[in-house]
Amino acid sequence: MPLNETVREAAAEAQRTLRKSGANVKWVEGENLHFTLKFLGDTPVSRVPELLAVGREVANRTAPIQVRVRGLGSFPPQRPPQVIWAGCGEGAEAFAALGRDLDAALTAAELAEPDQRSFMPHLTLGRVRGCGNLSELAECLQQAADLELGAMVVERFLLISSELGRGGPTYTTVESFEVRR
Repeated sequence: MPLNETVREAAAEAQRTLRKSGANVKWVEGENLHFTLKFLGDTPVSRVPELLAVGREVANRTAPIQVRVRGLGSFPPQRPPQVIWAGCGEGAEAFAALGRDLDAALTAAELAEPDQRSFMPHLTLGRVRGCGNLSELAECLQQAADLELGAMVVERFLLISSELGRGGPTYTTVESFEVRR
């Protein structure tokens, strides 16, 4: 799910603030920030037409979603942080419903395994690489639990191919699915 510039800039500012904790975190590059609806893993090219059909089907029954990106936190809950994220306030339930719908459609088409955890819309900001300064990071996250990053309208979602390289992932848009108006 692509971000608008307001949310992207606010997320980058949040990353700069969290860096001050001194924790060893691999931060997601600004151009790579996005919401993930479903991670598919390695998918044969021969299945791409089916993925496109499912994406169109889900988009055609989805209305635009107003989302407020709000609050920073980490996974797993109640344990040392591994993934640093920005969450959703207003619109989170409609956004989560889109994620569940896509998961169910991909599962029904035998294109993906069903998610074992309930879908929680989040924007990954970084992944913790070491155990130093985690209490400082946790304190920064607690202070930013209600941070407002901005609003956006989900009017489309993307099928993205990801190639891991030395400098991190390279994302290529395969298809953009416009939701119904």
